[in-house]
Amino acid sequence: MKVLRLVTAISFVVTLCIFFVFYVVTKNNTDTTIPTIKISGEEIEVKVNATDAELLKGVTAFDEKDGDITSSVVVESISKFIGDGLCTVTYAVADSDNNVAKNTRTIRYTDYTPPRFTMSYPLVFSLDDSVDVRSIVGATDSIDGDISDKVVVTATNFTDNTVGVFALSLQATNSKGDIIELELPVYVEDKSLLAPIIELNEYMIYIKKGEKPNFRTYISTVTANNSRLSNDEVKISTDFDSQTPGVYSVHYYASNSLGDTGHTILTVIVEE
Repeated sequence: MKVLRLVTAISFVVTLCIFFVFYVVTKNNTDTTIPTIKISGEEIEVKVNATDAELLKGVTAFDEKDGDITSSVVVESISKFIGDGLCTVTYAVADSDNNVAKNTRTIRYTDYTPPRFTMSYPLVFSLDDSVDVRSIVGATDSIDGDISDKVVVTATNFTDNTVGVFALSLQATNSKGDIIELELPVYVEDKSLLAPIIELNEYMIYIKKGEKPNFRTYISTVTANNSRLSNDEVKISTDFDSQTPGVYSVHYYASNSLGDTGHTILTVIVEE
């Protein structure tokens, strides 16, 4: 038993010594210094579709053991907006011992424009129509593209099977946290099935303050009883004011020989 205890003790001491030697050697051979990322300039101007290579311009990295490791720097993340067209980009790099360093700078998107709503059909319905605003109103964004799935109806006083003009409030948000909102009127009319149909090239347009578009040019076709009517027969009514930013409705009316009147709307958004 004494011999067994002695052998066990010796084995334990040997194992402990081997572990200690291994620990010391490993510690001495392991690089614990953190690499550094240097950035030229606190802000970079890029377009919204900038590549990682463009975002990495002016970024270098160095490690005491590995030397220049600039080629290993990656774009780790880009924040949501912190200001008008401004985001924070985070860079990261790892050396051969997996020591990680990070640094940040500001991105300014030079061609960013806020999201805009789109409309594929006018918000003018008859009593027999099924009113589905979400299938009509969409949104596009200069960064995300089509964000129609982000459109939310935030409020409406619409009542089924009721003639009238109803208020509709919409909201959409892109991936950068930019929120747009819009209030629109929804028209429900008791109109004849024989009423002329007025089709437009577009049902929603954005223009700058001071612009004065020719609203008649937006008329595509006018039909009544399977016959074409002249675009000149369409009457146009609007309270449009090119000098005042806001949302305006341009009303188009056309009547057949029986006195049935068709109606459609072009929504015009005047921006600063």
